[in-house]
Amino acid sequence: MFSSPKGSFNALIYMHRYRPDTVSVVLNQYLREFIHKLEIERARLEKLADDPSATQSARTRAQKDVGTVIKQITELTEWERDVVYPMAQQKITIDLDDGVKHNYPLFTGALKPIKGLEAADD
Repeated sequence: MFSSPKGSFNALIYMHRYRPDTVSVVLNQYLREFIHKLEIERARLEKLADDPSATQSARTRAQKDVGTVIKQITELTEWERDVVYPMAQQKITIDLDDGVKHNYPLFTGALKPIKGLEAADD
């Protein structure tokens, strides 16, 4: 499960469907698209917050939501730059015969941590 640090973005990837270009697909077809949609939503909310014809409660709510969306965009942009993009360039290959315990650490920082995976002694 590809997951941003605060969980703003999640993408489920099946290990048996993984290819070396899968991280690049997640980056280009999902993460960047999601960031673009968040930027559009931010612009819409900023416009609503400045709209004098909107109700006061709608403007207040829009101002609050703008802050939330900006935080999400910042988180995802940093995660893309620092973790996902470099990983996509590496085109990491995995061997299904090695199992999850061996392959999961190859994607440290990009995947949601699995409790007990590090502690397992199998």
